[in-house]
Amino acid sequence: PSDLPIGAARKKSEGNVAGKAAQAFNIYSSGPDDPHVGYVMGNLLLPPKGIKDSESVGPCSQTFTVCHCQPKALEVAYGDPDDHAAGDGFDPKSAQRFLLGPGDMFRVPPGNSYRLENHSEKTDCLLTWTIIRSKIQS
Repeated sequence: PSDLPIGAARKKSEGNVAGKAAQAFNIYSSGPDDPHVGYVMGNLLLPPKGIKDSESVGPCSQTFTVCHCQPKALEVAYGDPDDHAAGDGFDPKSAQRFLLGPGDMFRVPPGNSYRLENHSEKTDCLLTWTIIRSKIQS
């Protein structure tokens, strides 16, 4: 696994704990006539108080499954896709937030941004993820 970067927009009160991510598969579509989309799969580990800073998914969509964590300790925050003032479309003031736990799944639709935070004091949060590439090339 590789260390996730710590974003410059992170407040001092949020600390400097980041997660680790690993990629397991990176499958490309074989071309415009291929009926299948490409995808990337992997996992993400957020230690206690760990944050995955905001990121836009661009034209792709991304799904996550929470495998292990303290119940209701994983916060997923979605940026407003119409908020163009924020660089990656994520404004913490207008973000919609949800608390999740083991067995929960969520999706980030194309054109959206998201941020993850493990609020637990002592339990790691393990997630699996899949990025689904768009068939439409920009």
